[in-house]
Amino acid sequence: MKASLPVDSRTLTPAGAWTVQVTRPSGTYPGVLHFTVDGRVFLASGGAGSWRATAGGAAGGFAFRIAEPVYTDSGACTGWVDIVQRAALSGETFSSTGTSVVYDRTGRPGRRARVGISARRTA
Repeated sequence: MKASLPVDSRTLTPAGAWTVQVTRPSGTYPGVLHFTVDGRVFLASGGAGSWRATAGGAAGGFAFRIAEPVYTDSGACTGWVDIVQRAALSGETFSSTGTSVVYDRTGRPGRRARVGISARRTA
């Protein structure tokens, strides 16, 4: 059963499902994010983290962090991507910017990139 949020709550938090366009130095890619009312965030393609409202900012500001595993074609985990974003929510859309860092399976940081996200709420 799908829980519905009051309209006012939807406009002030990212809780719900979002289609996203993620812009990295290598190009722009589609994706889906799911934010929960209790501060969790999930990538539909795999990965999880948390979100929080940002203090001192305009209504609708929030930040989120996701750990996204990286697998080989045979299923071996070779590391993860630490995704850190700061977002501005405006009604049924948000945009965010941040930095993603790729770590190998031993936790050693590797590539680092600036990443932007534009999103539209779907549920």
